[in-house]
Amino acid sequence: MRKRGFTGILLAGAALLPLTAAAQDIRDLDAEASNVRVFSGTVGSDPAVFEVGVPAGTSMRIDAISTSDLDPMLTVTDAATSEVLGEDDDSGGELNSRVTIRGEDGRRIRIAVSSFSYDALAAAENEQNGEDYGLGGGSFDLRLTTLAFTPQNTRSIAWGSAVGGTLLSEESHEFTFTGEPGQVLDVVLLAGEDGGLDPYLELRDEKGEVLASNDDSGDGLNSRIRHVMQNTGTYTIVAQAYGNSGGEYTLRVGERREAVLQAPVQMISIGGRAQGRLGEGYENGGIEPAYIDYQLDEEALAAIAAGGGQITIRMNKGEDEDPAFGNALDPMVEVGFDTPLGFAAVDSDDDSGGDLNAMLPIDLSSLAGDASLLSHLRIRVRAFSGSGGAYELRVTEGMEARPVMDDTPVIAPPMPVVRPERNYD
Repeated sequence: MRKRGFTGILLAGAALLPLTAAAQDIRDLDAEASNVRVFSGTVGSDPAVFEVGVPAGTSMRIDAISTSDLDPMLTVTDAATSEVLGEDDDSGGELNSRVTIRGEDGRRIRIAVSSFSYDALAAAENEQNGEDYGLGGGSFDLRLTTLAFTPQNTRSIAWGSAVGGTLLSEESHEFTFTGEPGQVLDVVLLAGEDGGLDPYLELRDEKGEVLASNDDSGDGLNSRIRHVMQNTGTYTIVAQAYGNSGGEYTLRVGERREAVLQAPVQMISIGGRAQGRLGEGYENGGIEPAYIDYQLDEEALAAIAAGGGQITIRMNKGEDEDPAFGNALDPMVEVGFDTPLGFAAVDSDDDSGGDLNAMLPIDLSSLAGDASLLSHLRIRVRAFSGSGGAYELRVTEGMEARPVMDDTPVIAPPMPVVRPERNYD
């Protein structure tokens, strides 16, 4: 006798249920109106053209989704005036295209789907071989999604807060806040999980003048602005959809903080710690320096002169960053000398500390008898490859072993003796 499987048992049990209970679990799609319509089409040398109405008070998201090797391109025009309302190649993800059109008072639009890279000569050859489409042509699905459109009024936003919303193509949402001189604004515009939005940010003053703008300085296509306020007043953050993109977003404003001017040369001791932030550099218009030099204090110099020249320098990424903004710093530490011609590095490290942190064990014993060289010794901290963020610097006694890479031990070399030709003092 054949055994009844688990599926058969379920079906048998379902048959015993009252018919009304089973019917309640069935969703009748024929009785429902959908805001999404999908149509299939093909394109070769000539575009596939469609017309559709966009009702007043709505928007329509138009997706041309390839179901073949086609690289679809969308062109949307006003059916009455032939005005181009939107054009796109790849905003729909991969090679797919997306355009969003606002209905405003209601309008009829014409949608043309064409092949971005159609090759007429290859098409003729393929036709002779009995193939349906030329090179670059193919099949696609046209997806029309009707969305409610509600004009957004200007809203206020507080320091250390976040808001969400949906941006349509060429749409902008405005948020105001008050700022004072010396305060640092850190704001990010993050695309939602639907992946349709390419965020774009602007910061404007009370006169409407653009103080800063950004497209892709955040993670991926996300936008980020960091700006030091110069005046007391009401500022406006403008969140926009770049190009023909559109989708969900989160706008986040960092906690209120004051800009801190960091000295280019600071002191540190053996066993001491120092913290700071690195960025684009004051000389490039940034709000943080590109590097900071540290000089060993008198007690540290005396210890080296007495024979305690073996030290380990660690530069770690700071842990006080807001996770929403992230800390993009890739720490790099250098040891060298301050010379009349500038900083002369003699040793450096990028990633020996693990997790992109820097660790540099170094022996300064050869400098014990040269007070002039010791006085010009510098530890420089910098952000590798244009990164930036908070850091912590530590100097400890002894030379810690660097990690072994590829089964080859890395031995920290002793500090070379550099004899200046002139007295820097």
